[in-house]
Amino acid sequence: MALMNPDTAAEPATLADVIARRALRVHFQPIVSVPTGRVLAYEALSRGPQGSAYANPLPMFQAAREHGLLASLERVCRERAIESWVDTGLSELLFLNVSPEVLIDPSHISGITIQLLADHGLTPPHIVIEITEQSPGIDPGLMAEAAEHYQSMGFSIALDDLGDGYAGLRLWSQLDPDYVKLDRHFVSGLDHDRVKRRFVRSIIDIAHSLGSRVIAEGVEQEGELDALLELGADYCQGWLFARPNPAPHLAREKLDSCLVALAASRRPSVAATEIRRLCVTLPALETTLSVATAAERFSRMPEVNALAVVDERQLPVGLLGRQQLMALLGKRFGFDLYGRQPIGKVMQTRVLCVEANEPLERVSRKVTGRDEATRDEDFVITDGGRYLGIGHVINLLQLVTEQQVQIARQANPLTQLPGNRPIRTALEHYQRRSRSFVACYLDLDHFKPFNDRFGYALGDQMILTLARVLSEALERDDFLGHLGGDDFVLLLDSDHDLHARLGSLQRRFADESLALLPESERRSGGFHAKDRFGQLRFFPLTRVSITALRILPEAREHSCGDFWSRFKPTAKRAESGRVVVTLKAGPQDREQ
Repeated sequence: MALMNPDTAAEPATLADVIARRALRVHFQPIVSVPTGRVLAYEALSRGPQGSAYANPLPMFQAAREHGLLASLERVCRERAIESWVDTGLSELLFLNVSPEVLIDPSHISGITIQLLADHGLTPPHIVIEITEQSPGIDPGLMAEAAEHYQSMGFSIALDDLGDGYAGLRLWSQLDPDYVKLDRHFVSGLDHDRVKRRFVRSIIDIAHSLGSRVIAEGVEQEGELDALLELGADYCQGWLFARPNPAPHLAREKLDSCLVALAASRRPSVAATEIRRLCVTLPALETTLSVATAAERFSRMPEVNALAVVDERQLPVGLLGRQQLMALLGKRFGFDLYGRQPIGKVMQTRVLCVEANEPLERVSRKVTGRDEATRDEDFVITDGGRYLGIGHVINLLQLVTEQQVQIARQANPLTQLPGNRPIRTALEHYQRRSRSFVACYLDLDHFKPFNDRFGYALGDQMILTLARVLSEALERDDFLGHLGGDDFVLLLDSDHDLHARLGSLQRRFADESLALLPESERRSGGFHAKDRFGQLRFFPLTRVSITALRILPEAREHSCGDFWSRFKPTAKRAESGRVVVTLKAGPQDREQ
């Protein structure tokens, strides 16, 4: 059937006419990995004729569902998407949207898509079937069978709009998706919403523990991107990188430049421990290699427990373990039954892949988050998505232990909180991000007279009380360090309800520190001690003073130490015992 230009042809009168004439436009939007600066895939997005009632995909697909035309519409969408994709000449993965009721349609499962791909020189490993919405009445068990059927043929499965209602979570629990797409509701304003951050972190942790990779949709702001990267999202999609485009190959150079710039500005600090140190360089196996040949490769490397399996682009697609292989061939007639089969049919497809430049903490969370049966298995290390080597869990644990020992050496001996060097590293990390944060300096008023009057043992108890109060008030992405003596540094990821939060800290310390004083001093509201001139005088109860710097993205280069010193006397004189200073690129605004 000859192709037509949907933008110039006469507008079809009905949706059936749109389908019959294949009057659809196809745009493509990239799915990217910012840490590596690479494009993973493009999602095909179908549109009706420009200027028609079906130009927007939502009413078009809704009308198709109401008139029983959904299967026909999606068939044409697939045809047009694959034809247009081949014309671009791009080689990344292609995400194709499929509705659940179409996915479980027997005529759809019969092999139409396989034949369509073959006609255009593509294979199932090039395609990701994206389940787009959860329609009422769809049996999740039947959906799981359909998804498993597609995966057995080499297709990957993605679950769209994760977190958008109970149905999506229920379906996720029954499917085994290769990718899960985080609903844009959770991405929008993520960098300023503490509640959304908790939801997103939980979703990402669950996905990684189940072997799925997370794609965040609707990324439009760099602050949202930074939050997603910190929380461990694997890939991103949105207007920040590129809008849907009918000719993505023409915009590829601009996209690559954008990704290179974003990746360069977000490289981990030299202080971060990279997983690259764990990489054991081992040869990979090709998917077409026979089981017998793979067994021969293992026999030459008796110390190797597992080898990665890669496709023609050196992208990891599975893992083949020695024990798994020997168990298969050790069966009666094992070599006769399995020896000639390609390893792609017997390998583990649910393999943990991590990037070489990922932070140690994130990889450790991914590894330990796996289920008990796979927690000790080797994992694959990639560089820009391409195979680099194998990581052993035992080496990861050793590296984690080394880092913990190093942190302990740099910790304050009294409170065991991070000391000067980790505090500097943490400040540098917060300042490199492109979003605001709060840097607080805290110390105790009248602490020296208290120490002189009641002794160092009780003074240490006072410091430990403050350390405990601050530690218990930390949010997930906050940081607390102990400079020494009664001086602490608190870095807050968010400035939401800042005065209320700081005031709560001060009140709780005041309540708990009161118990350290004798009853007579508590009743009188203070104590007598010598001042720095040796004169005996009355001092009020010890309180914590806070100098808080609200640091906006454009003020990242300011020295926190200079501003803490400048405004510390103001905080001590303030009735509230605190001062908040907003640092901008130009003059500073101060609020008491």
